[in-house]
Amino acid sequence: MAVWAVVTEFRLTSLGVPARCIDDWLISGPAGREDCAAAVREWGSILSSGEGIFNGQGPLPLAAMPLLPFLVGLLGGVPLVARELEARTAQTAWSLFPSRAMWLIRQLAPVALVLGVSVAFAAAAASPVAADRVAWGSGFASSDLGLHGPLVLIRGFAAFGIGLFAGALLGRALPAFVLGGVLCFTLLTASGLARDAWMAGLPSVVIREAAPAGEVVLAPRSITTGYEWRTPEGQQISFQQARRIATAGGVPLPKADDPQDIAAAVWLDAHGYQFVTVGITDEMALGWGWYEAAIFGALGLISLPTAFWLVQRRRPR
Repeated sequence: MAVWAVVTEFRLTSLGVPARCIDDWLISGPAGREDCAAAVREWGSILSSGEGIFNGQGPLPLAAMPLLPFLVGLLGGVPLVARELEARTAQTAWSLFPSRAMWLIRQLAPVALVLGVSVAFAAAAASPVAADRVAWGSGFASSDLGLHGPLVLIRGFAAFGIGLFAGALLGRALPAFVLGGVLCFTLLTASGLARDAWMAGLPSVVIREAAPAGEVVLAPRSITTGYEWRTPEGQQISFQQARRIATAGGVPLPKADDPQDIAAAVWLDAHGYQFVTVGITDEMALGWGWYEAAIFGALGLISLPTAFWLVQRRRPR
């Protein structure tokens, strides 16, 4: 996957598409830059090559990243103890070392080193591809959290610890791998729900406003959370508050076929009220990365010593 990411980035770089050309294309489309239309089309084709694969987005190196660290971590962690117990060779293996902990460290260290280096290389190689995707306007940097960079390695560390724990607990590779997969999926789902709750609690800022000279975008890469009105005095009020003001001004309630309440919007605009879009910026949403790193890192730090504890007390078959 790391090699694929390097190849993808090489293909993008070799096109030699100037950043300004991409910006013009995103604003005005092909009519804006006919001189580089073919190269930009190829650029976009490469960046969308993995959409739908593994339910991912972007080129294949990024599309596979939601699964890669968990799969690699489980495949590396589960067999370390489970295969010895399943093959009934654990007692013999343990007797060759001063303690079971020393045996496990000897088993764990080279596997963790190889997997760690491999996952770190893949995570680093995917970072420039993710940056290109954001530059193309196909997503936000915050939506790619966990698909490149250090968070991939931390996720892999957590999966490795979970796999080691499941193998030591069940003593059979296949059931342990299934249990590890269920635990990783549960953890990822819970993390996603926690992220949504965290983002819902962030203070909204104005990201777009309808100025007299036309719409002004204040935060190009942002996530819309709602819409409000700004009074002539500069105070922001909710849609419901603005509607009550319009109603008091004689505007009738909207009909069923007018969900946008155009009459109220026209009245508010004519009386100096300004329509604004509120949300959170991409930079604000990126703050979740620290929490996710803490969640997955803590789980890895808990599961590893727990696996050691299970090995110390495990009865070989």
